[in-house]
Amino acid sequence: MNKGILIGIIVGILVIVGGLASPLFYETEINESLPIALDNIESGLTLETFSNMDDIQRQKIIEKMPDRVKDKIMEESAKIIQIVSEDMDEMIKEESRNEFEIIKTGTFEGLAGHQAEGIAKILEVNGKSFLRFEEFDVTNGPDLRVYLTPNGNVHDGVHLDKLKGSKGNQNYSLDDIDTDIYDTVVIYCQPFGAYFGQAKLN
Repeated sequence: MNKGILIGIIVGILVIVGGLASPLFYETEINESLPIALDNIESGLTLETFSNMDDIQRQKIIEKMPDRVKDKIMEESAKIIQIVSEDMDEMIKEESRNEFEIIKTGTFEGLAGHQAEGIAKILEVNGKSFLRFEEFDVTNGPDLRVYLTPNGNVHDGVHLDKLKGSKGNQNYSLDDIDTDIYDTVVIYCQPFGAYFGQAKLN
């Protein structure tokens, strides 16, 4: 074989192999840890500070946050279990322990791939209304909120409070809220506008 042709073949093979090895030829996976990813977005930013920010401050960060970082926040938050255990004695005075009425009740179901279970009850106690969760358990997320809605849409509902815990019995005051017009409790992730669970009340 001609020496020039042989050199040409070798050079051609090297070019092809080099091209395949080039990072431009294949997709690289970025797999940095969440603390590093958050710090790269804003110095000193952590999952805790992100969850506790007000909506306006947080929205500026979300606008420049890649989807992969949002996914990591959801994944890490889901690993955190916040247990709360409030009994009914906190709502009911000793002298009227048997004088309460269950106005509405419903069973939680998960939404959008999240897990949620337990019972939601609207109770009237001593002339006041409360929302109570029993045997409650939901996938945790950043800054979960409790809404009472007329149709499952938080934009038509009333915001009650931050979720006290992802697991356990808990109570929420319904002072000055007309419970007749609301039929669905919603667990909502405030930063990302994600629905985690709901209980339709009957």
